[in-house]
Amino acid sequence: MKTRNWLALCLLALCPLTAHANHGPGTSGGGSATISGETLAQGKWDFSLRHDYTNFQDISRAGAERRALKAGGFDSISESHLTTGGASYGLTDDLQINASIGYYKGNGFIDAEADGGDVESGIADPEGLTDLQFNLKYRLLSGQPGNLSVVGGVIAPTGRDDVALDNGEVLEPSSQPGTGAWAYQFGVAYSRYLTSHVTIDASGLYTLRTEHDSFEVGDRLDLGVAVAYRLTDSVKQFPNVSVFGEVNAVWLGKDEADGAKNDNSGGWTVYLTPGVRVRVNENLAFTVAPSFPVIQELNGEQVETRFKLAATLELSI
Repeated sequence: MKTRNWLALCLLALCPLTAHANHGPGTSGGGSATISGETLAQGKWDFSLRHDYTNFQDISRAGAERRALKAGGFDSISESHLTTGGASYGLTDDLQINASIGYYKGNGFIDAEADGGDVESGIADPEGLTDLQFNLKYRLLSGQPGNLSVVGGVIAPTGRDDVALDNGEVLEPSSQPGTGAWAYQFGVAYSRYLTSHVTIDASGLYTLRTEHDSFEVGDRLDLGVAVAYRLTDSVKQFPNVSVFGEVNAVWLGKDEADGAKNDNSGGWTVYLTPGVRVRVNENLAFTVAPSFPVIQELNGEQVETRFKLAATLELSI
Protein backbone atom coordinates (compact mmCIF):
# COMPACT_ATOMS: atom_id res chain seq x y z
CA MET A 1 0.00 0.00 0.00
CA LYS A 2 1.13 3.55 -0.68
CA THR A 3 2.60 5.80 1.96
CA ARG A 4 0.26 8.61 2.93
CA ASN A 5 -0.27 11.58 5.25
CA TRP A 6 2.62 13.71 3.89
CA LEU A 7 0.05 16.40 3.06
CA ALA A 8 -1.29 16.26 6.61
CA LEU A 9 2.20 17.15 7.79
CA CYS A 10 2.30 19.98 5.25
CA LEU A 11 -0.92 21.31 6.76
CA LEU A 12 0.37 21.26 10.34
CA ALA A 13 -0.40 24.94 10.85
CA LEU A 14 -3.77 25.04 9.18
CA CYS A 15 -5.86 23.27 11.83
CA PRO A 16 -4.75 25.32 14.85
CA LEU A 17 -4.30 28.57 12.93
CA THR A 18 -7.79 29.98 13.12
CA ALA A 19 -8.21 29.01 16.74
CA HIS A 20 -4.87 30.65 17.49
CA ALA A 21 -5.65 33.97 15.85
CA ASN A 22 -6.61 35.69 19.07
CA HIS A 23 -3.51 37.05 20.75
CA GLY A 24 -3.25 39.65 18.01
CA PRO A 25 -1.19 42.78 18.28
CA GLY A 26 -2.91 43.58 21.58
CA THR A 27 -0.89 41.09 23.65
CA SER A 28 2.61 39.66 23.80
CA GLY A 29 2.09 35.94 24.31
CA GLY A 30 1.65 32.96 22.08
CA GLY A 31 3.60 30.67 19.84
CA SER A 32 3.19 29.75 16.18
CA ALA A 33 0.81 26.75 16.24
CA THR A 34 -0.31 26.39 19.87
CA ILE A 35 -3.87 27.60 20.47
CA SER A 36 -4.34 30.39 23.00
CA GLY A 37 -6.90 30.27 25.79
CA GLU A 38 -7.63 33.97 25.28
CA THR A 39 -10.61 35.29 23.32
CA LEU A 40 -11.15 38.55 21.46
CA ALA A 41 -13.08 41.32 23.19
CA GLN A 42 -16.67 41.74 22.06
CA GLY A 43 -16.92 43.47 18.68
CA LYS A 44 -13.21 43.11 17.88
CA TRP A 45 -11.86 41.62 14.63
CA ASP A 46 -8.58 39.84 13.98
CA PHE A 47 -7.40 39.12 10.42
CA SER A 48 -4.38 36.96 9.65
CA LEU A 49 -2.37 36.03 6.57
CA ARG A 50 0.07 33.18 7.07
CA HIS A 51 2.52 31.40 4.80
CA ASP A 52 3.95 27.98 5.70
CA TYR A 53 6.90 26.50 3.82
CA THR A 54 7.85 22.85 4.37
CA ASN A 55 11.00 21.17 3.07
CA PHE A 56 11.04 17.37 2.83
CA GLN A 57 13.60 14.61 2.60
CA ASP A 58 15.25 14.55 -0.85
CA ILE A 59 14.11 11.40 -2.67
CA SER A 60 14.59 10.84 -6.40
CA ARG A 61 12.06 9.16 -8.64
CA ALA A 62 14.28 6.07 -8.78
CA GLY A 63 14.55 6.14 -4.98
CA ALA A 64 10.76 6.33 -4.64
CA GLU A 65 10.40 3.35 -6.97
CA ARG A 66 12.88 1.32 -4.89
CA ARG A 67 10.91 2.11 -1.74
CA ALA A 68 7.68 1.17 -3.50
CA LEU A 69 9.09 -2.30 -4.19
CA LYS A 70 9.61 -2.70 -0.45
CA ALA A 71 6.35 -1.13 0.78
CA GLY A 72 4.00 -1.83 -2.12
CA GLY A 73 3.76 1.88 -2.87
CA PHE A 74 5.48 5.11 -1.93
CA ASP A 75 4.76 8.84 -2.23
CA SER A 76 7.23 11.70 -1.76
CA ILE A 77 7.34 15.44 -2.27
CA SER A 78 10.18 17.95 -2.41
CA GLU A 79 8.58 21.03 -0.83
CA SER A 80 5.23 22.64 -0.16
CA HIS A 81 3.75 26.11 0.27
CA LEU A 82 0.54 26.84 2.14
CA THR A 83 -0.91 30.36 2.28
CA THR A 84 -3.83 30.73 4.69
CA GLY A 85 -6.19 33.61 5.32
CA GLY A 86 -8.16 33.73 8.56
CA ALA A 87 -10.68 35.98 10.29
CA SER A 88 -11.83 35.99 13.93
CA TYR A 89 -14.59 37.99 15.62
CA GLY A 90 -15.50 38.47 19.27
CA LEU A 91 -19.22 37.71 19.62
CA THR A 92 -18.90 38.35 23.36
CA ASP A 93 -15.87 38.79 25.62
CA ASP A 94 -15.87 35.02 26.12
CA LEU A 95 -17.10 33.70 22.76
CA GLN A 96 -15.10 33.96 19.55
CA ILE A 97 -15.90 32.73 16.03
CA ASN A 98 -13.19 31.92 13.48
CA ALA A 99 -12.95 30.99 9.81
CA SER A 100 -9.99 30.18 7.54
CA ILE A 101 -9.14 28.82 4.12
CA GLY A 102 -5.84 28.25 2.36
CA TYR A 103 -4.16 27.75 -1.00
CA TYR A 104 -1.77 24.82 -1.24
CA LYS A 105 1.11 24.40 -3.74
CA GLY A 106 3.33 21.31 -3.73
CA ASN A 107 6.46 20.82 -5.82
CA GLY A 108 8.06 17.56 -6.90
CA PHE A 109 5.37 15.06 -5.88
CA ILE A 110 6.19 11.46 -6.87
CA ASP A 111 3.76 8.55 -6.70
CA ALA A 112 5.19 5.05 -7.15
CA GLU A 113 3.20 1.80 -7.11
CA ALA A 114 4.56 -1.75 -7.18
CA ASP A 115 2.82 -4.67 -8.87
CA GLY A 116 4.87 -7.79 -8.31
CA GLY A 117 8.37 -6.95 -9.52
CA ASP A 118 7.22 -4.02 -11.67
CA VAL A 119 6.92 -0.40 -10.53
CA GLU A 120 4.92 2.38 -12.16
CA SER A 121 5.45 5.99 -11.10
CA GLY A 122 3.93 9.36 -11.87
CA ILE A 123 4.71 12.97 -10.99
CA ALA A 124 2.71 16.12 -10.27
CA ASP A 125 2.85 19.57 -8.70
CA PRO A 126 -0.48 19.53 -6.84
CA GLU A 127 -2.11 22.84 -6.01
CA GLY A 128 -5.49 24.30 -5.16
CA LEU A 129 -7.77 25.59 -2.42
CA THR A 130 -7.87 23.73 0.89
CA ASP A 131 -11.00 22.85 2.85
CA LEU A 132 -12.85 25.68 4.62
CA GLN A 133 -12.63 25.65 8.40
CA PHE A 134 -14.99 27.16 10.98
CA ASN A 135 -14.71 26.99 14.76
CA LEU A 136 -15.93 28.54 17.98
CA LYS A 137 -13.89 29.21 21.09
CA TYR A 138 -15.67 29.65 24.44
CA ARG A 139 -13.74 30.88 27.47
CA LEU A 140 -14.67 29.11 30.68
CA LEU A 141 -12.14 30.75 33.00
CA SER A 142 -10.34 34.11 33.05
CA GLY A 143 -8.42 36.34 35.42
CA GLN A 144 -5.60 35.45 37.80
CA PRO A 145 -5.84 31.65 37.30
CA GLY A 146 -5.40 32.19 33.56
CA ASN A 147 -7.63 31.78 30.53
CA LEU A 148 -9.19 28.37 29.88
CA SER A 149 -11.22 27.81 26.73
CA VAL A 150 -12.88 24.99 24.84
CA VAL A 151 -12.80 24.83 21.04
CA GLY A 152 -15.19 23.14 18.62
CA GLY A 153 -15.34 23.31 14.86
CA VAL A 154 -16.13 21.84 11.48
CA ILE A 155 -14.07 21.50 8.28
CA ALA A 156 -16.16 21.63 5.11
CA PRO A 157 -15.00 19.77 1.97
CA THR A 158 -14.58 22.84 -0.25
CA GLY A 159 -11.01 22.19 -1.37
CA ARG A 160 -9.77 20.83 -4.67
CA ASP A 161 -9.80 17.03 -4.74
CA ASP A 162 -9.23 16.14 -8.41
CA VAL A 163 -5.46 16.61 -8.86
CA ALA A 164 -4.02 13.95 -11.18
CA LEU A 165 -0.52 12.67 -11.99
CA ASP A 166 1.04 13.01 -15.41
CA ASN A 167 -0.04 9.40 -16.09
CA GLY A 168 -3.70 10.32 -15.52
CA GLU A 169 -4.12 8.67 -12.10
CA VAL A 170 -6.06 10.80 -9.61
CA LEU A 171 -4.32 11.27 -6.27
CA GLU A 172 -5.98 9.76 -3.21
CA PRO A 173 -7.78 12.16 -0.83
CA SER A 174 -4.91 12.33 1.69
CA SER A 175 -2.65 13.67 -1.08
CA GLN A 176 -5.10 16.30 -2.39
CA PRO A 177 -5.35 19.96 -1.30
CA GLY A 178 -8.91 19.11 -0.15
CA THR A 179 -10.01 15.79 1.35
CA GLY A 180 -13.52 15.68 -0.13
CA ALA A 181 -14.93 14.78 3.31
CA TRP A 182 -16.32 16.57 6.35
CA ALA A 183 -14.26 16.70 9.54
CA TYR A 184 -14.98 17.84 13.10
CA GLN A 185 -12.70 19.38 15.72
CA PHE A 186 -12.80 19.69 19.49
CA GLY A 187 -10.16 20.74 21.97
CA VAL A 188 -9.04 22.80 24.93
CA ALA A 189 -6.60 25.71 25.35
CA TYR A 190 -5.05 27.47 28.34
CA SER A 191 -3.03 30.71 28.64
CA ARG A 192 -1.71 32.84 31.46
CA TYR A 193 0.96 35.36 32.45
CA LEU A 194 3.71 33.82 34.57
CA THR A 195 5.29 37.26 35.10
CA SER A 196 4.69 40.69 33.58
CA HIS A 197 6.97 39.66 30.69
CA VAL A 198 6.43 35.89 30.41
CA THR A 199 3.35 34.05 29.12
CA ILE A 200 2.58 30.36 28.65
CA ASP A 201 0.09 28.70 26.30
CA ALA A 202 -0.92 25.04 26.10
CA SER A 203 -3.49 23.32 23.92
CA GLY A 204 -4.82 20.08 22.51
CA LEU A 205 -7.00 19.75 19.40
CA TYR A 206 -8.48 16.55 17.94
CA THR A 207 -9.68 16.35 14.34
CA LEU A 208 -12.18 13.59 13.58
CA ARG A 209 -12.33 12.65 9.88
CA THR A 210 -15.27 11.09 8.06
CA GLU A 211 -15.38 8.71 5.11
CA HIS A 212 -15.94 9.78 1.50
CA ASP A 213 -16.00 7.49 -1.56
CA SER A 214 -14.79 4.52 0.58
CA PHE A 215 -11.72 6.47 1.75
CA GLU A 216 -11.11 7.93 5.19
CA VAL A 217 -8.13 10.15 5.94
CA GLY A 218 -6.66 9.37 9.37
CA ASP A 219 -7.73 11.37 12.42
CA ARG A 220 -5.32 13.91 13.86
CA LEU A 221 -4.24 15.15 17.31
CA ASP A 222 -2.33 18.44 17.78
CA LEU A 223 -0.63 19.14 21.14
CA GLY A 224 1.36 22.25 21.92
CA VAL A 225 3.11 24.24 24.65
CA ALA A 226 4.60 27.71 24.05
CA VAL A 227 6.46 30.09 26.36
CA ALA A 228 6.94 33.71 25.27
CA TYR A 229 9.10 36.52 26.70
CA ARG A 230 8.51 40.20 25.92
CA LEU A 231 11.83 41.98 25.38
CA THR A 232 10.28 45.46 25.37
CA ASP A 233 9.75 46.89 28.86
CA SER A 234 6.23 48.20 28.34
CA VAL A 235 3.43 46.44 26.46
CA LYS A 236 2.39 49.87 25.15
CA GLN A 237 5.82 50.68 23.72
CA PHE A 238 6.25 50.25 19.95
CA PRO A 239 7.75 48.50 18.21
CA ASN A 240 7.12 45.77 20.78
CA VAL A 241 9.26 42.63 20.45
CA SER A 242 8.69 39.17 21.95
CA VAL A 243 10.55 35.90 21.50
CA PHE A 244 9.10 32.45 22.12
CA GLY A 245 9.91 28.78 22.24
CA GLU A 246 7.36 26.13 21.35
CA VAL A 247 7.00 22.35 21.36
CA ASN A 248 4.31 20.76 19.19
CA ALA A 249 3.43 17.08 18.86
CA VAL A 250 1.29 15.86 15.96
CA TRP A 251 -0.29 12.40 15.82
CA LEU A 252 -1.82 11.19 12.57
CA GLY A 253 -4.03 8.13 12.41
CA LYS A 254 -3.75 5.59 9.60
CA ASP A 255 -5.66 6.18 6.38
CA GLU A 256 -8.31 3.63 5.45
CA ALA A 257 -9.40 2.62 1.93
CA ASP A 258 -12.23 0.15 1.30
CA GLY A 259 -12.10 -0.92 4.95
CA ALA A 260 -8.34 -1.65 4.95
CA LYS A 261 -5.85 0.33 7.03
CA ASN A 262 -2.75 1.69 5.31
CA ASP A 263 0.23 0.55 7.40
CA ASN A 264 2.45 3.11 5.65
CA SER A 265 0.51 6.10 6.98
CA GLY A 266 0.19 7.94 10.28
CA GLY A 267 2.52 8.24 13.25
CA TRP A 268 4.00 10.88 15.56
CA THR A 269 6.09 13.98 14.79
CA VAL A 270 7.43 16.38 17.43
CA TYR A 271 8.61 19.87 16.44
CA LEU A 272 10.74 22.46 18.26
CA THR A 273 9.98 26.03 17.20
CA PRO A 274 11.84 29.22 18.17
CA GLY A 275 10.23 32.43 16.99
CA VAL A 276 9.96 36.21 17.18
CA ARG A 277 6.88 38.44 17.14
CA VAL A 278 7.05 42.18 16.44
CA ARG A 279 4.08 44.40 17.26
CA VAL A 280 4.49 47.35 14.93
CA ASN A 281 1.65 49.25 16.63
CA GLU A 282 -1.58 48.49 18.51
CA ASN A 283 -3.14 46.95 15.41
CA LEU A 284 -0.39 45.27 13.40
CA ALA A 285 1.96 42.39 14.27
CA PHE A 286 4.37 40.14 12.37
CA THR A 287 5.63 36.70 13.43
CA VAL A 288 8.41 34.51 12.01
CA ALA A 289 8.96 30.96 13.29
CA PRO A 290 11.09 28.10 11.91
CA SER A 291 10.19 24.56 13.07
CA PHE A 292 12.51 21.58 13.30
CA PRO A 293 11.34 17.97 13.71
CA VAL A 294 13.17 16.28 16.59
CA ILE A 295 11.12 13.06 16.63
CA GLN A 296 9.55 11.39 13.58
CA GLU A 297 8.02 8.06 14.52
CA LEU A 298 6.20 7.36 11.26
CA ASN A 299 4.50 4.09 10.41
CA GLY A 300 6.05 2.04 7.62
CA GLU A 301 7.76 3.80 4.69
CA GLN A 302 7.07 7.55 4.59
CA VAL A 303 8.89 10.69 3.51
CA GLU A 304 10.30 12.72 6.44
CA THR A 305 10.20 16.47 7.06
CA ARG A 306 13.47 18.42 7.15
CA PHE A 307 12.18 21.77 8.43
CA LYS A 308 9.31 24.23 8.27
CA LEU A 309 9.13 28.03 8.20
CA ALA A 310 6.04 30.09 9.05
CA ALA A 311 5.46 33.83 8.63
CA THR A 312 2.25 35.48 9.86
CA LEU A 313 0.87 39.00 9.45
CA GLU A 314 -1.96 39.93 11.85
CA LEU A 315 -4.28 42.93 11.87
CA SER A 316 -6.58 43.63 14.83
CA ILE A 317 -9.34 46.24 14.71
